[in-house]
Formats: sequence, structure tokens, C-alpha cells
Amino acid sequence: MASYRLLIEYDGSRFQGWQKQGARQSKEGVRTVAGSLEHALHEAGLRLLYLGGAGRTDAGVHALGQVAHLHLEPREAPRPGELRRILDAALPQDIAIRDVRSCPPRFHARHDALDRTYLYQISRRRSAFGKPWIWWVKRNLDQDRLAQAWSAFEGDRDVSAFADLDTEEDGRARIFRCELAEAGALILLRVRATHFFRRQVRRMVGAAVACALGEEEPRRIQEDLRNPTEAANLFWGAKASPASGLFLSSVRYPGDPEPGPPAPTITIP
Repeated sequence: MASYRLLIEYDGSRFQGWQKQGARQSKEGVRTVAGSLEHALHEAGLRLLYLGGAGRTDAGVHALGQVAHLHLEPREAPRPGELRRILDAALPQDIAIRDVRSCPPRFHARHDALDRTYLYQISRRRSAFGKPWIWWVKRNLDQDRLAQAWSAFEGDRDVSAFADLDTEEDGRARIFRCELAEAGALILLRVRATHFFRRQVRRMVGAAVACALGEEEPRRIQEDLRNPTEAANLFWGAKASPASGLFLSSVRYPGDPEPGPPAPTITIP
């Protein structure tokens, strides 16, 4: 078995997320990032044994630093540089391979990760170019309230009120850092945690923006973190921010440095 570690970026605007969706993948109009990678490998005559990603990004969510592990049939398996050239030639333009390297067969992109970082881009003005990668909030945001609400998520938290959980999932996660920065007309919200649940970051962003607009109080976020209820889950679910502004920024493994300051993926003066 030939094993590789891939670093991938993609524009998620036209994808139904990372994960291949079984029989649905073959239907016209249903595109996933994993499915596109599998198709590229198949077209190159390579036999795929397994492909797994570090983060299960949802439909419309982008990635700057998705990590995947890939196992190929060892017979005629290419060197990492050649595999990158094969993928570069075969993949659609909204997926780019940033790095390919050999890795131990036991490496697992999801299970071996120490933490993941997501970046969300809010624009304070309409953009002619950035619409697929931002959330334009048309009303004025109170930045102090935004920062207060965003920082409320830091710590060992039960985020059940802010995520879509499977029945067997425990909603606890360690959120190391919630940061806010500015870049021109952009407000950048970054969060780093051990792991994330479905739609969690989008609900967190939506909750923080609701507070910044004066619709809710930051203390409500704190209360729903202490005592999550089904009613709170439904409430914050309706406040979720659009997928367009969300990026899987990076995934960290043993030996990797901690991520630096948040940087915008686009610049709106």
C-alpha cells in the first residue's frame, strides 16, 4: 500500500461538501471534493484503496488547508511529486493541491489531528468580486459586542445548542481561541478547537452577529453553553450564517507550530 498526505484548498461554492455521498455522487449536479479527487485518480489509472479528510466541510464551505490521507495500490504507485502533477492536470479549477508527501500507512488525517482552525469572513460593504467568499452584513455591527459574544465560546464547552449532532454524539469540545481581526472592509473571525460538529461555526458566527446587531445579548450565548436545550438549538439554528464566508483554514498535527494571526483570503479595501 502506498500512502500519501495531501494538503488541499478548494472553493466550496459549487460543491456539496467534502464527503462523497454514495450513489448520489453519480447524479448530475452533485459534486463533492472527495468525489472529484477519486474521479481524477480513476482517470489516471490509479487504484484507490482509501481516501479520508481531516474535516467534513459542508456544502458551500471552502478550505485553505484541508488535509487528507490517501492509500493507493502499491503497484506502479507514483512518487509524491508525480502524483501532484497528475492531480493538477486532472482536477477542476476550484480544487488545488498545495502539497503531496509520503506518510506512514497508519497516518490518519482526522484521528491524528491535534486541532482545527476555521476562518469566517464578514464584509461591511457590498463587494462586486467577493460575494462567494464573504457574508455581507448590511447593518452596522457593534464591534465590542461582536468581540464579547465571540470570545464567550472559548473554553471547554458543551456546544449542543450550536451544532447539528447525531444522537450518539457528545457535544463537548475544547475551544482554544476565538479571535477577531480587521482587514480593510473585512471582519475576520477565527476559531481553533479540538474538533467541530456540523454547522457549529456557522451558528457561532450567526450568534455573535445577532449580538453585534443588538438582537440578542452575549449572556444568552453563555447561558446556552451552560445549559443547552432543544429550544436553544432550534433558535440558534435559525441564526446560522451563510456557508459562503467559512473556510477550513488549517489542521495541526504533532510537531506543527501553532497558527499565526488570521489573514484574509480576499482583500476588500
